[in-house]
Amino acid sequence: MNEEPLLPRVTTRHDVTARIGLGVGVPMLLIVLAYVPFLLVQSELGDRVASHFDSSGTPDGSMSVTALLLVTSALITVGAGLCIGTAIRRPTTGSLAATAAFSGGFVGALGAAMLASTAVTQRGLDDWRDAGGVGWTLLFGIVGSTAVGALSAWLTMHINSRNVAAPSVVDVPILDLAPGESAVWLASLRSRLMLLLGVVAAAGGLALLALSSWIGGAALLCASIPLTALSTLNVRVDRTGLRIKYGWLPRPTTHIEVADIETAQVIDVRPSEWGGLGYRGSLKLMRRAAVVHRAGPGIRLDLTNGNVFVVTIDDAETGVALLNALIQRRAEVSQPLR
Repeated sequence: MNEEPLLPRVTTRHDVTARIGLGVGVPMLLIVLAYVPFLLVQSELGDRVASHFDSSGTPDGSMSVTALLLVTSALITVGAGLCIGTAIRRPTTGSLAATAAFSGGFVGALGAAMLASTAVTQRGLDDWRDAGGVGWTLLFGIVGSTAVGALSAWLTMHINSRNVAAPSVVDVPILDLAPGESAVWLASLRSRLMLLLGVVAAAGGLALLALSSWIGGAALLCASIPLTALSTLNVRVDRTGLRIKYGWLPRPTTHIEVADIETAQVIDVRPSEWGGLGYRGSLKLMRRAAVVHRAGPGIRLDLTNGNVFVVTIDDAETGVALLNALIQRRAEVSQPLR
């Protein structure tokens, strides 16, 4: 039985710095953001604080300060634990590590935002029913939590992976193009699951808007846009490189030029290794990204800057064969004359 070769692991200064930032810096940031504001105004809080608001922003539920502290501390602990665990022992798949780190940073920061914002906005109130709405506070909390999650994922992508098996390459085809000959490859892939989820989200959003629940309705409608758009992929390979158009949206598109591609391969894509279905990761923040619609063959592009991009698509062999031909032609043109 042949064993797959293991990729070497090299510990660098950047690796150590990233691990410290993720395993120590992010948890300390969560603690400071949560408990410093809380401790500063704790004496000004009543016995109970507003914990739930109706669609109009009026408080209709409360909890004790102790319960608030326990719930938010649990979120912070879970988030910090995910970051620390990822920093200590990064998973073999970069996308899974980035997903775990992003989830940890987001969940932990959300708990910190809940504790700090509740304490600051409800200090000095005689009755929790006098608390104001949470519209802008909720928006800032989600944006801030997303930023902390993105920071955590970015740090993760600068941590060197432990020894892992090299990706299983199904085939490395190359198309035989005559000098001066050009070719274009087009392929499409549709995910019925994403389309169904998008339609359900849109219907649910409209129903909530009709019931005057604008926050929930708007959230579902916004969620339906990427779901329905990502339900269909249109992939094109030509002399400019690889381009992906997402469903009915004219923008954004993904375009990777031939000059930026080091190698193209056909690989067996497993959604669990990339954090699930959909657009996973980020080339700018995480240095790895994948458009995953199903398990099975896909195109893997190793870029000249060390980044990796993957897309699942039918007839991936033809697309890769054309890309390899274009890469080879580029290499031949760039060779100096002797």
